[in-house]
Amino acid sequence: MRILPPLSEGRGDVSEGHQMIVDQLREAARYQYPVRIDRGRGAWGLESVYGFVVSVSRRWVAVQSFVDSVHFDGYEVVRIGDVIGVADKRTNGYVERVIGVLGRPEVDFSLPADATTREVLGSATEHSSLVRIHFEMELDDPMFVGSIVQLGARKYEIQRIDTSGVWESEPTRWWYGEVTRIGFGDRYSATLQRFGDKRPTQTRSTDEEGWRAGVVTRSTARNWKILSI
Repeated sequence: MRILPPLSEGRGDVSEGHQMIVDQLREAARYQYPVRIDRGRGAWGLESVYGFVVSVSRRWVAVQSFVDSVHFDGYEVVRIGDVIGVADKRTNGYVERVIGVLGRPEVDFSLPADATTREVLGSATEHSSLVRIHFEMELDDPMFVGSIVQLGARKYEIQRIDTSGVWESEPTRWWYGEVTRIGFGDRYSATLQRFGDKRPTQTRSTDEEGWRAGVVTRSTARNWKILSI
C-alpha cells in the first residue's frame, strides 16, 4: 500500500496521489464493500477506521463503522487529507454471512459535497444529540464527547460529558481546524446519553460579544477531564 504525503491543512484540492485515494473511497462507496482506511500525518500515525464508506465529500469521508467485522457501531467521519491508504477487506464471504444473519442498519447519514468542518459537525448534530470529537494531532490522542451548543464562524461551542456521565456546567469553545475525526450514533455515546446525568441548563451568555471574546486554550481545557482512547 502506498504511503502518501498528507494534504496541507485547509486546502480543498488534492494531489495526484491523493486523487487515487479519493477514487478508491468513491469506489468503495459505490460498491459497498468493507474497507480499512489507514490514516496518518507526516510521522504521526492515526488510528485506522473500518467499515463501509457511505459518503465522500471534498475534504471528508463518512464511514458506517463495522467493528471487528462483527457489529455496526455508528459513523466515523475523517479528513481525506489524513488518509494514506484504503484496503479492501472482503474476505471469503465471512462479512456477507455476518450481515446476512445479523443485518445492517439503514444508512441515514451523508455529507454535503463540499462539507466544511462546521457543516460536518452540524450534520452530525442533526443525526445524534451526542458527538465524539477527536484531536489526534495532540499528545495522548485526546477525544471528548458532548452536545454541540453553537456553531460559530471559526469556532464551535460544546457542552461536554465525562466518562462517568457527568456534564460540565458550561459549554466551551474550540477551533474547527483542530478537529481530525468526528464520531456519532455509536454505542458508547448512546450509553452516556442513556445513563449519564441530566444535562444542566446553560447559564453563560452566548451573545456575539462573548462569542468573539471567548477562547479556550489547551492548557485550560486539560484542567477538565478530557477523554483519551
